Amino acid sequence: MSSLPAHLPAISRQHTGSTSHSTLAPAYERRLIRIASGIEAHDDQIPAEWRLQPYLDSVLPHYPDVEKVSNSEYRNHRQRVIFDLRQTTDKSVFRQWLETPELHVIYDGHARMGRGPCFGRVEQGAIQTEDWGEGNNRTTSGLFRMGFPFIGIDAAEILEHGYTAHLLKESEPIPASADCHPQLRPYLRSLHSYTPDQLHDGLAARLRNHQPGDRYWAYHLGREVKVIHHAGWQNTASHPHEWAAVNVRCRVFCHLGCSSFLHNFPIVRRQAGWRREGNDRYAYWTTASSYPPTLALWIAHLISYNVENAFASWEPSLADTVTRTNRQLRAHGYSYRMI
Repeated sequence: MSSLPAHLPAISRQHTGSTSHSTLAPAYERRLIRIASGIEAHDDQIPAEWRLQPYLDSVLPHYPDVEKVSNSEYRNHRQRVIFDLRQTTDKSVFRQWLETPELHVIYDGHARMGRGPCFGRVEQGAIQTEDWGEGNNRTTSGLFRMGFPFIGIDAAEILEHGYTAHLLKESEPIPASADCHPQLRPYLRSLHSYTPDQLHDGLAARLRNHQPGDRYWAYHLGREVKVIHHAGWQNTASHPHEWAAVNVRCRVFCHLGCSSFLHNFPIVRRQAGWRREGNDRYAYWTTASSYPPTLALWIAHLISYNVENAFASWEPSLADTVTRTNRQLRAHGYSYRMI
């Protein structure tokens, strides 16, 4: 690690909220940014121009107050903030980060149509894997659930991705509207039951706890046949890798999966009650299908914020990051935004 040039302020690692100064100069605050990359969102699987380190290397030199110490450490001398970056593709590490106070935790990857962050790796041309569901290694891969208890998904998607699904059987009651994803609720009165073969050839082999004669609730939406998944955020098949089973104490949570505001905001903020408290429990979401630029833009704008705010509220820098990220997404032709 390089030392600071002689003309720059000394650094003292005080606790968050401290207003103390070192004997030589004002102290710097260290902010820990932790990035969890989901299935198909590993760094080598996204377009080269949006990979995090190359992108930061291309834009941050334009900010004279930003010093790159290493790929994992940046110092903004105007902010008086040190940014410590770490990345993982491991679901268990993501879970630990959510439980760690003061971290800025980012999930970047598939939202699984509302079921939650999803970990693992698929190679090009080999998409079928249990990692789209409970995971080949349930500790490190598969779903971390934070969705509505019941979600309607195209039956063909199960066969396409090759995972074992837990569907709502005819023998089970039709769920209450409040327990259903908003896109499922309008169809609750028009559900019909079908055998797996009526829904899709070969589906029975991909269903958890299927018994001969079982039928499943489904509905039609255009050309798709939607089946009802047991999903949820508490007491799920993925326990303890679910929102309710984690003591979420991170300071910031960003969910950069597609349409996470629709899918997951109502669960985290309303049903689970994880609400903003002072300079803590910030949360950010996407409004529609999202794409690889989001992570790189978010991190670059966070680091390059040019107002002093060490040991102060994080809200101004986060609000600025939202604004500038959305501006650049529009400039690149994307219609979704951070919220």
